[in-house]
Amino acid sequence: MVNGKHPEGKFDPPDRADPRPWQVDTSSPLSSPLVDEWVRSLETLRRTPRASRRQAPEFPTTAGISVVVAYHPGDNLEACLDSLVEQTLSRDCFEVIIVVDGHAGDHDPLLARVEQRAPGLRLRVVEVPHSAAFRFRELGIHAARREHTAFLDANDRVAPVCLQNLLEAADEGTITVARMINFGGNGTPPADDTEIPRIDEEATDHEFRFTSGKLVPTALAKQVERDFAPESPTTFVFFLALLVRHHCVVRQAGGVVCYRAASHVDDHEVRHHTFDESVVARMKIVAQLDSLAAKSDDTTLPLLRGHVDVQADAINTYLRDNPEQHERVAEVIDTYDLRYFPNHRLNRGLAKALAIAYCFAPYNDSSAVVMAKRVRERHDVVDVVYNAMDKNRDKDPSMRRICAPYVENEIAIDSPTYFSNWAAIEAFRVTGMMKITDLERTKGPYARMYSRAMWPASHFLAAAYKLHNPSVIWAAEFSDPAARDVTGAERSAPIGASTFLDDVRVELQRRGLPVLESENSLVWCEYLAYAFADVLVFTNQNQLDYMLGYCPVPEVAELARDKALISPHPTLTPAFYSMVEESYPLDPTVANLAYFGTFYATRGLDDVLMALAALDQETRERIRLHVFTSRPDDLREHVDRLGVSELVRINAYVRFLAFLNLSTKFDCLIVNDALTAESHARNPYLPSKWSDYHGSGRPVWGLVEEGSPMSTRPLAFVSPVGDVAAAQDVLRKIAAEPRN
Repeated sequence: MVNGKHPEGKFDPPDRADPRPWQVDTSSPLSSPLVDEWVRSLETLRRTPRASRRQAPEFPTTAGISVVVAYHPGDNLEACLDSLVEQTLSRDCFEVIIVVDGHAGDHDPLLARVEQRAPGLRLRVVEVPHSAAFRFRELGIHAARREHTAFLDANDRVAPVCLQNLLEAADEGTITVARMINFGGNGTPPADDTEIPRIDEEATDHEFRFTSGKLVPTALAKQVERDFAPESPTTFVFFLALLVRHHCVVRQAGGVVCYRAASHVDDHEVRHHTFDESVVARMKIVAQLDSLAAKSDDTTLPLLRGHVDVQADAINTYLRDNPEQHERVAEVIDTYDLRYFPNHRLNRGLAKALAIAYCFAPYNDSSAVVMAKRVRERHDVVDVVYNAMDKNRDKDPSMRRICAPYVENEIAIDSPTYFSNWAAIEAFRVTGMMKITDLERTKGPYARMYSRAMWPASHFLAAAYKLHNPSVIWAAEFSDPAARDVTGAERSAPIGASTFLDDVRVELQRRGLPVLESENSLVWCEYLAYAFADVLVFTNQNQLDYMLGYCPVPEVAELARDKALISPHPTLTPAFYSMVEESYPLDPTVANLAYFGTFYATRGLDDVLMALAALDQETRERIRLHVFTSRPDDLREHVDRLGVSELVRINAYVRFLAFLNLSTKFDCLIVNDALTAESHARNPYLPSKWSDYHGSGRPVWGLVEEGSPMSTRPLAFVSPVGDVAAAQDVLRKIAAEPRN
């Protein structure tokens, strides 16, 4: 008896055919056909979806140790086996499972020699072609039939008391660790090991980059491998899973020595070169670590995140050498919904561009969404400066997934949140410049800058940086006109005293441009961009013509026109429409229409609601309208008054990625133009929602003004804004279409 455990007795195979023939008690290597059959069954299990996978049947284990030895071509396996032959632990108490690379060659003569020198030593072989490092561990664990499993590499050696002392220190909840000494691979292990440091009895920060010299409970090890199927965890994820999910502790066995070949390459030390090795494989590790985080505690969570940081740093190293691969890296990251991923480490040192957006992700605002999509669209790593809007806007953390793979530093400016208050604009500009200057001290001036105004303060800070760094290429975008409201009236927001505007006037004069006489900060917002930006971005031609048409200085308007660019709001890739799976029951026997958004005086759903109210009963029974809005109670009262409550399902606002997913589920999506016919020659507004609808792949019904930007889009159904009869015709057409 060893440490209260009985030595293993004779293994009695079950009467039925054993699906795992390597469990048969034998000292001979397994025949290749049997192993091949087992490998095929294992691969089938790995390909089976988790939901439908049945847990593999448990097989009895007996007291003692299964020693798994990973054997690669050229390893000094004989010396390793010799050290196992010399163990003080009775040979009845351990078995040796050699997991052999399929190209290792003929190992039978070696095993025959070992068996001759050590009769009674249980040796078994599993041959698997093209095994990665973690597959050696996985296959060895599957084959293990003792209560504990130890791991060695074929170049490792162990002191004679190693297995006995490991077993004496082991229990069902402990990772037992041998003291390690590195040596020169095929050389002779050193005799003096007194300087090797010990670990604490229950340490959880032990380095688990390699498996050598560690003993684990076999049942828990098998469970970890099942938990991560079909992907086997990497070495340190395997050990972290034992710590986090199974609450194991780490214990160092006294006096035990494992001589580890210094030629080994650890998981963290591998210098990857290909994209799959450097990015895809590392993101799989991140996902495995993330899956553990849900059950971690204050002790293990920092450990998990530290290992995620290591993977992000490694991908950063790859991106520094291969910057043209950033888009591919972002696409891989997009496939994971992670609780934690340090994008600032992924992009460390890569941001050569500056993005200024007063409202930015994760704040729930259409302006923030569009700017996040612009960052994604440009594929340019940026540092972002924005206003801290915690008191004024709800947060939608999912929005970070849009832009985070291209953001190094996020600089939130704690300034008062106002649309056009001059003191707030100045506070954002002054504090923003201080933060940007701090960053420049370490990374130098920025080469490119992108600013976007719905909120005017964005362009004021951008203009200040342009004066500070004239060589930066500044692209300035206008969401909507800043100086005019939707009715065409001039917005008024007076400026105050500012040394910045004094500097602006000097620079305008130096360039030979007229100094603006206006005292309106919103007029100045547009004028600064027209005069100083290198590129001006408008979402549509009508907007460009309208805004430059009322510019107070024709000379500057012509200058702006020469550097103007038309760029509609970006549409995200299909991957974003399935990142969040939103459950929403729909009646498949009726046509389901959806509208997402807030209602404004100039942009409402009255056309559709009134058309629903006037429909014949047969058509009413074949159509349903689903509305998702931030003010559901107000709409509910309106719907009740119109008598269409049974036709309209009203829902609260949903977060952005949930909205994208929901948009793919309906038979038709509704978007409507702002009403501008009484104040504008041509409608200059393009609803940003169109870009999101367009990516859904669903038919879109546009309620449009003639000649508007929306009227030129590829709409499946069109009706003029304000024409209830035309809206009724569209509803009848949609209701008459066959359901899928």
